[in-house]
Amino acid sequence: VGRNTAPAIAFAALNSNPNDNLLILPADHSINNISKFHKVIKEATSLLSKELLVTFGVIPTEPHIGYGYIQKGKSIDSGFNVASFTEKPDLDQANVFLESGEYLWNSGMFLFKASKYLEELRQFEPKIFDSCLMAYEKRTNDNNFIRPDRESFLSSPSNSIDYAIMEKTENSVVMPLDVDWSDLGSWES
Repeated sequence: VGRNTAPAIAFAALNSNPNDNLLILPADHSINNISKFHKVIKEATSLLSKELLVTFGVIPTEPHIGYGYIQKGKSIDSGFNVASFTEKPDLDQANVFLESGEYLWNSGMFLFKASKYLEELRQFEPKIFDSCLMAYEKRTNDNNFIRPDRESFLSSPSNSIDYAIMEKTENSVVMPLDVDWSDLGSWES
């Protein structure tokens, strides 16, 4: 049952220890500079003690209209507070973003403590939180699989982490990422 990233991550967070760090990575991305990626993740981990939700913004190399953009705000450690999100701009706006140097591509990768994610989800999307909590409480275990209760999970609204939390919270930080990245979102890429 597909319910988008916010409920899926909620179920993973509920199945974790509250202080566990969760690194959320889409399966269809290519990262060619793994050692640099690991370095940025380590730097981002230091922000979690400040109760922040980290997203990773790829340094743009062209005015791409197929990606969302994140505007960098005030500097915080090796990252930036998130000033705004813009969903897939037109070419003129993408050129303005690129030339300003203030924007990063939204990679869809995140890092946060399980407890912080659940706290933010409960605040901004209580219906998703409640449905996922019930699905977790009624879960079944089958060998190495943990299966959410189907009816409870079906009752959850479908929403992405971006819309459910990241665009609403004031506790988000973006880490610039320059790791030879591609989202493999088209035959060309």
